[in-house]
Amino acid sequence: MASATNKQPLDLTTIRARLAGARGKAYWRSLDELAATEEFQEFLHREFPRQASEWVDPDPLSRRTFLKLMGASLALAALSGCALARPENQAIPYVVKPDPVTPGLPLFYATAMPLGGYATGLLITSHEGRPTKVEGNVDHPASLGAADVFAQASILTLYDPDRSQNVLSGGQPSNWDAFLAALTPVMDQQRGSGGAALRILTETVTSPTLTAQIQTLLQQYPQAKWYQYEPDGNGTMPGAQLTFGQPVQAIYHFDQASVILSLDSNFLLEPAGRLRYARDFMAQRRVRDGQKQMSRLYVVESTPTITGAIADNRLPLKAARI
Repeated sequence: MASATNKQPLDLTTIRARLAGARGKAYWRSLDELAATEEFQEFLHREFPRQASEWVDPDPLSRRTFLKLMGASLALAALSGCALARPENQAIPYVVKPDPVTPGLPLFYATAMPLGGYATGLLITSHEGRPTKVEGNVDHPASLGAADVFAQASILTLYDPDRSQNVLSGGQPSNWDAFLAALTPVMDQQRGSGGAALRILTETVTSPTLTAQIQTLLQQYPQAKWYQYEPDGNGTMPGAQLTFGQPVQAIYHFDQASVILSLDSNFLLEPAGRLRYARDFMAQRRVRDGQKQMSRLYVVESTPTITGAIADNRLPLKAARI
């Protein structure tokens, strides 16, 4: 549009007369368009050099025709683009259909999902070999049929296009044989020093089999070090190590507790048994089936948590004072 300094004032008398003589509905987006000023005409010819005459034509049928033509041309362009990019694909039925697979009928598989070193029992719904839903396994003592947000979201990782499909070396696709071929001479060099420069970094490991395998490796390289790390680590493990002389995990029985005192412990979300703890805790909070009393929860915490949100009494306190 023309600048404000060069813009001519609008003739409101002419505009009113034009509106008074108009028949039917008339639409405009600005007073410049209604007045058909020279600045607006210049703007149209710069912005739409080919269709400017169609746009400013006072006949509504002509404008409607223009919009129809534009819509049809865009649709045809999109259709032609899809047709050119569409790959040839054929639907071929099974030559020998797998016994348990029936199109349209789901299959259910029991599995376990590790998180923080501990497994949660799950039940997976699968349609023709493709997992589609995750739920808790009612027969697993750690979940009792419940599933948390991590389990529910895990189904999306199976179909994530950025998920790694194979072994990478320097950002390029590789394989396990190439990895072992590159690792073997490095490990042989470390044998003389007992693995003084060898470090093993894993997530929290509670599997006896994997622990035994890593211990066997550490026996061959006695100077090597093994580190376990979690983004949200279990801070109670070092305390248990000091108290009991070994890394143990406490197991709580909230279904047997009438009064619970939580000291900066978000037991409904953070620990490994959070699903079981939530079920047991809420079972003691329901007043029904002859149960006339409910458990009480007292929370002292330095940061707001979901455990503190449902507490009967909550005391915010600095972590150092706790």
